Amino acid sequence: QSPRSMTLSRLYVKVLADDLNSYIYDANLAGCRARVACIPSGYSISVNGYSEKLPHLLDVVTGRMLSIIGEMKEGSEAKPGLAMKFDKAVENLLKDTKNTKYESPYETASYMSRMLLESNVWHINNYIGELEGEYAEKNPLTMEECAKVAEECLTGRLSAVLLAMGNIDEEGAHNVAQLMNDNFLAQSRPLQQEEIPRILSLKMPTREQAKRIFGPDIGDIPLVIEEVAQSESEENHAVELIIQVGAEHELGFEGVAIVELISQMAYTSAYDQLRTKEQLGYIVSAFSRKTAGSAAGFSVVVQSSTTLPQELEKRCEAWMVSFREQLGSMPAEDIAKEAAAVVAQLMERNMRLADEVATAWGSIVSTSFVGSLYNTPPFDRHIKLAEELKVQGTGSNVSGDAETSMQTAEELKSKLLSIWDKYFDAKSPERKAVSARVYGQKAKAEYEKNIGKTGILSSYEEVRQLKQFLEHYPTAPYWIKKV
Repeated sequence: QSPRSMTLSRLYVKVLADDLNSYIYDANLAGCRARVACIPSGYSISVNGYSEKLPHLLDVVTGRMLSIIGEMKEGSEAKPGLAMKFDKAVENLLKDTKNTKYESPYETASYMSRMLLESNVWHINNYIGELEGEYAEKNPLTMEECAKVAEECLTGRLSAVLLAMGNIDEEGAHNVAQLMNDNFLAQSRPLQQEEIPRILSLKMPTREQAKRIFGPDIGDIPLVIEEVAQSESEENHAVELIIQVGAEHELGFEGVAIVELISQMAYTSAYDQLRTKEQLGYIVSAFSRKTAGSAAGFSVVVQSSTTLPQELEKRCEAWMVSFREQLGSMPAEDIAKEAAAVVAQLMERNMRLADEVATAWGSIVSTSFVGSLYNTPPFDRHIKLAEELKVQGTGSNVSGDAETSMQTAEELKSKLLSIWDKYFDAKSPERKAVSARVYGQKAKAEYEKNIGKTGILSSYEEVRQLKQFLEHYPTAPYWIKKV
């Protein structure tokens, strides 16, 4: 609901984790683990270990989640032990939150771009302002308020999703579901779909759209966000060049698969050119980037101690031009081999239960809140993505279809170049590009020179103001596309 309620929920989880140590210490020694985490849409509870013991462990954890709320509501004087844990949680959360601002420049660039690309998100300064400063002194966070927020979250309006995997049987899974129902859902009212918090992806402006927002005097990249590294000792600079491809629903399986193929091929090329040959810095990467709200994109990241962000940006753009030339001159058979490697990765079997759980859980969560017509988890989406990249004669047939039903290598190359020219090429009228620049402390003067320049955002307040001009991408996932 707000940075304050999110902060209080995180504090509740920290106090709970500290308190649970005495409750589940023996279970940890016996190889059973439990974890409660705070996520944007609520709380995540996970237990793992020996199946016959997990229902009891889950009962203990969920029971304590509720009973500790009542104790916290009694206040500091009645529960001095919990008060000490709460004060410790506040101190640790403040430290962890402030440390985020001192991350490496390339990580800061990624965070800055996320603040621009996504709506309904709060800046890190909003969270720090709840923990320290003038406002925090006037309205301090209290253990009682923390308990009230947790109580509202756990007993007010609820929706729950459960996954049980491993050697637990169907009866055991139903028992766990009944336990969760008895402890939480039975006392609450259902959470309606419209009430679920959603993060949406914002559509960045094309060059012509940026001119209508900022005026005609924009740079080669129409939208740039800049920041100075927080650490006084930071000598590195960084840039992340983001290309928005579009809504995954509009791209469909074919478009999403081809963006993955481009990213696979681009990583090797970018590293070879920008890191090995030009030696711009030790951190160089190119990868597909998905933002919350089902938007697909592509990023090039470089961090350097010797080259300023503007020059890094130019080198990234120059590499993209040369990479397009590589793609155009590359034999279609070589592109088909690259596609076969992506297919092999998609079809690779998970070797650990934790990986299997993570894959299944990702499919379930992705459809939890899309409505009853589309909430069947897409457990086979990796197979369908792989099918979009299979090519005759490469041994990449994953569905058993006849070889003649597959696309040719030339057809795949044509599709790849078409997507590149439409979304990635600097001359394309549909290109949506953003550059996130982070300066080391020694180059702070360069950052200050750009303040107020057309198309350059030098503060989060400017980012916030820009968002009112931008549209949202549709949130429907790509696997429910009907045509």
